[in-house]
Amino acid sequence: MKRSIAMAIALVAGAAMMSACRSTQEWKAEPNANFFPLKTNMVWTYRVNSKSQRQNYAVTDRVIGTQYVPALKLTGLVVEEFYNLDRAGLRPIVYLDQDGFLTRLSGLDYVQNQIQAPVWGRSEEANFLPEHLTPDREWKNVLFPYGKLPGSFDVTQSHKSYMEPADVTVPAGHFRDCIRIETRAHYEGGAYAQEKQNLNLTYEDWYAPNVGLVRTVAYQGGPDGPEMERVELTRFEAVSVPAAPALPAAAPRTTQPQTNS
Repeated sequence: MKRSIAMAIALVAGAAMMSACRSTQEWKAEPNANFFPLKTNMVWTYRVNSKSQRQNYAVTDRVIGTQYVPALKLTGLVVEEFYNLDRAGLRPIVYLDQDGFLTRLSGLDYVQNQIQAPVWGRSEEANFLPEHLTPDREWKNVLFPYGKLPGSFDVTQSHKSYMEPADVTVPAGHFRDCIRIETRAHYEGGAYAQEKQNLNLTYEDWYAPNVGLVRTVAYQGGPDGPEMERVELTRFEAVSVPAAPALPAAAPRTTQPQTNS
């Protein structure tokens, strides 16, 4: 009997090892692929279907580059985000590299072309995303949407990344070898504590190699709950680098420089 049990355990362990090997082999993304590229002049446009706000709108993100921000007294990578909504307009986001993770600073504004933080502070999300994103990673963080002012609420989040075996299809195209991140978010403190209410959301984000975020779906409660928001990539513009001018031929002629689109 003991030998049979030992054999059964060995078979289960062997099956698990084979499954792990197959999972590793199926992961075909380039080892150095960047799932959140932030190169200067990259542009992403997203279509947002918000059932909670009962409206649809578009969001465009453009990477400006690394800048020193005097109002924040720090140097970070600046991304401009434009909402085609009334009284929304253009807002800056600043990303920082900290301990292997990206920290995301938002809730900022432009005042005379200079980045400024509102009087209540800034939205700060440490450990927003690992700098090198791979499947089977787990991490936690806390988001402060309105800074750390007394009486403001925060969002406790737990994340786990998975390999996405299927292609992800959005208006911008078909993307393979994506990573899916499942986030469980718990809203607490501030008004939620005063009203003794709990708000739990689940987010699923899909990131494509060397493109970035291509889809986000938010659910009320768990992943089986009703869909609240859907964000899908409609257009992506990578950095274009002009090609070198063609060398002159033996016979005199004029050659126009070419640009890769």
